[in-house]
Amino acid sequence: MKPALVLFDLDGTLVDSRPGIVHSLRETLALHTVALEADHDFTWCIGASLWKIFEHYLNTTDQHVLSGAVAQYRHIYRDGPMFEYDIYDGVIDTLAAIKADGARICIATAKAHEYAREIIEVSKLEPYIDHVYGSELDGRNVDKRDLLRHVLAEERIAPELSVMIGDRNHDIDGALANGVHAVGVRYGYGSADEIQHAHICVDTAAELPRAIASIVPQSR
Repeated sequence: MKPALVLFDLDGTLVDSRPGIVHSLRETLALHTVALEADHDFTWCIGASLWKIFEHYLNTTDQHVLSGAVAQYRHIYRDGPMFEYDIYDGVIDTLAAIKADGARICIATAKAHEYAREIIEVSKLEPYIDHVYGSELDGRNVDKRDLLRHVLAEERIAPELSVMIGDRNHDIDGALANGVHAVGVRYGYGSADEIQHAHICVDTAAELPRAIASIVPQSR
């Protein structure tokens, strides 16, 4: 049995977008007089909710303050940094192989869908992506469990015929909560420990077609 739907996280799975995200976070935090060391590790922020990120760094749960910081970040990010990324080695060939096998390929990212769509539309990934799903600007569907529930309803494809590929625990947890097969990638931003509960994990994008083929038949 082949998968009918293959979902990919964006940041840390298809593209290395750390430079643009870190750039935007630093500028936004500077507006709030938050100074961080030059080598501060923002890895945990990639793929996380912007509201959670600013709740941490601004040390507040005030929704007015958090929404303002999120809006500032998005303004900075959209003004150029969101295009500061590199496509991971092997991704294009992998997408081509999955598409040739007849699966529908969609993006499922916590990033606002309108930004994710802009990124995809002008990238080398565009010919292989059927649809881009992401969070809403008001924060809806930023949780991968909610996002994947929405995707499955929109796509009308059974969970057992679907695969979610990602580098963070949010991706794996979202897949498992919805009965979707989960594939973890170790080359992204997540640690090996946080994705170890996936059905299978890979070290490179080139391994993904074989990994998908090895887990989907197990549902029958």
